[in-house]
Order: sequence, then structure tokens, then C-alpha cells
Amino acid sequence: MSRLSGYQLFCITLLFQLGTTVIFGSGSSTGRDGWIVTILSAIIGIMLIRMYISIMNLNPGLSLVEWYPRQFGKWIGVPIAWLYPLMFLFDAGRIIGDLRDLIPTTILPTTPPLLITFLFILVIVYGMYLGLQSVARVGEILVPFILFLFVVEVLFLLFSHIVDFEFIKPILWDGWSPVLRAVFPEGTLQTFGETIALAVIWIRVERPENIWKNTLLATVISSLSFLTFDLLSIMIFGGLMFERSIYPFYSLSGMVNIEDFITNLNPFAVIYFIVTAFFKLFLKMYTGLAAIQILFPWIGMRKLIWPSALCVLLLGFVVSDNVTEHIYVLAVQWVTPYFWLPLFVIFPLILFIVSHVRQRLRQ
Repeated sequence: MSRLSGYQLFCITLLFQLGTTVIFGSGSSTGRDGWIVTILSAIIGIMLIRMYISIMNLNPGLSLVEWYPRQFGKWIGVPIAWLYPLMFLFDAGRIIGDLRDLIPTTILPTTPPLLITFLFILVIVYGMYLGLQSVARVGEILVPFILFLFVVEVLFLLFSHIVDFEFIKPILWDGWSPVLRAVFPEGTLQTFGETIALAVIWIRVERPENIWKNTLLATVISSLSFLTFDLLSIMIFGGLMFERSIYPFYSLSGMVNIEDFITNLNPFAVIYFIVTAFFKLFLKMYTGLAAIQILFPWIGMRKLIWPSALCVLLLGFVVSDNVTEHIYVLAVQWVTPYFWLPLFVIFPLILFIVSHVRQRLRQ
């Protein structure tokens, strides 16, 4: 089995966390206070990721779906473990839904969404056959490029003379209540809680003692990216438009105008989205299939690639009818409270307590 270097883990974690979150804006539901939501979500999210890595250290050599049978026994642990690959594949279908709505709405309005997503799935399938390490090598190349695009766009926006610091005031204009509701569970679990998927592949890292350092660095950089996008969106559009915009960062890219010479960076923003969405979709599918292979060792992973890819493609078109239902009904009202909360917080917290107690008893 090929091993991942620490830098490769950093790259795929960063691209996974940027994923589709950067498309829709972090904390946008609270308007001009969205940047506060991003900061608090990142702090709690880092604590959550630290708990995941602590569980890994308490169960050395085991992946996410092996933790539960080890601590809870076969009859309780295996059914809980099966929920994770099913959830990851369902989330992969939701990412297809994101692309189904995003690309025709932005740069390819006359291209059928089915054609776009099918071509995207073909690239994902090709990546699955190449393997995790090959895709991680691509991530090593793309991360500096993505960070360069990010810095260039921020500088272009600042030099466009459209930033108004007054738009960020008044701070906490509606009190702490809406901010705290946005922070947990949605703000914390989206991106940060989803990082638990990478616990399936942490056992493939060359030096396990460096997992926390590389994951923390990636999480801090992704959080700073979200924070920067939020602040720029608020100080350019104002809190109300930021709250109502479906794709705030895409709209932000179109505001670049330096002496009528450098204008409209929307195509670059879409490239940014496609790259990060590719890695998130690939890792969701890969961790889902890798988890199934761990639970059913006699099933080869390659046999599952095409059936799972077709199921994910189908899910992308049936889980929701439009972008509004996709975000505000499916994600906010159903997936976050009823699936992500137990799988990303409640079960891991119980597992952490049980693992810690059992280790103390053994000592």
C-alpha cells in the first residue's frame, strides 16, 4: 500500500476543506456578521478535528470504520460504521448537485447539466483508478496555484477601490443569537466536521505523528480563506446582498476593475471552484469506497467504482430540484441536524469518551 507524505496530506486536506464551502460563502446567512460566524466555526471546528485525531491515537493503526467495532463490539459498532461510507457517497451526490446548479448558472448557461456532470464523473472515475497517491501528487501541484490565485484576486479587489469598511458596521447588529445559531451545527460541521472522512486514509500517512500538524495548518489556511472572502464580500456588497447572494465569491470576482484594463475574473473563480470541488468529490467517493472495502474485505475496490459513480451521478439529479431546495431545505433542514450532527459530533464524542476510559482502565 502506497503511503502519503505529510505535504500530500496537507494539500488534500486543504483542497477538501475549501471544497464547495467556498462556492456558497461561509456564514453568509447572518449577513454582515458572517465573518464572526466563520471565526467561531473555525475555533470549534479545530477542536472537533483535534478530537478525531485523539480518537485515532487511542485506536492506533485503525481507520474510522474500525474504531466503532473495536470499542463498541460487532453488533453495535459495525452498523454505526456502515453509516459513514453511505453518508460520504450521499454527500458526493450532493456535490454533483452543486455542480449541476453552479456551472450552467455561471459560465456555461446553454450546456446541459447532465453533460457537464457526466464529464466530471468520468474524470473522478479516472482518478479513482489511478489511486489516492496519484491524485495527491496532482494536489501538490495545484495547491500553490490555488493559493496564488487567491492572493492575486484579493490584491486586485483591494486595488479596485471598491472596498468600504463602513459596510461591516454595526457589528452584532442583531445580537449574538443568530450568530450562535449559524455557528453550530451548520457552520462547524460544514467543512470542519466533514474532515472526519479523511480519518479513513490517515492510516496511510507515512508519519502518523505529523497528522495533527499538517491537518491543523490546512484548517487554519482554509479558515483564513473563508474569513477573507467573507470580509471582502461584506465590505464590497454590504451585509444584505452578501446574505442574499447564492454564489457570493463568484459575484465578488466579477467586481474586479483596475483602470478598465483588468476586469471580470469570473472564469478564474469557476476554475477555482472546479478544482476544489473535484478534490472534495474525489475524496468523498474514495473514502466511502475505501471504508466499504475495509468492512467487506473480499470486495475489490475497483469493482465498486463504476456502480458508485453512476449512483452518485443519479443522486445529484434526484436529491433536489433547484439550488434553493438544495441549500436551504436538503442541507440546512435535513442533512446537517439529522445526519451530520450524530455522525460528526455525537457518535465520535461517545467514542472518544469510551476509548479514553478503556485506555485508562487498561493502564
